[in-house]
Amino acid sequence: MSTSSRDGKPHATPVWGIWKNEAFFFETDPESVKGRNLRTNPKIVVHVRDGLDTVIVEGAASKETDLRALKALASDYSRKYGYRPDWSDPLTQIVFRVAPRTVHAWKAPRMHRSLVKFIF
Repeated sequence: MSTSSRDGKPHATPVWGIWKNEAFFFETDPESVKGRNLRTNPKIVVHVRDGLDTVIVEGAASKETDLRALKALASDYSRKYGYRPDWSDPLTQIVFRVAPRTVHAWKAPRMHRSLVKFIF
């Protein structure tokens, strides 16, 4: 995923996350570079790691605060990654919800034939 600071300096980093209810969710330390960037500029790009089956999500990130949603996401993280996150202290770990604005997707090697663009 990629964020940028208030002055436009880009920052890219891999993250674990869950696609659920038409949004992408991920956790981070609020004082990490991405956490600080998102505090001042919510624009974000999320990209899957596979360059052959490409999905690029452009959107805006916001803090997820709904306790039921967080509980369900913790179960999803446990199933997917084999650990149970503790999101009880927002000073050490927060969850962001990425609402997609635009999604680009294609399948290699015939990108020109499979390119799709979704606008939300």
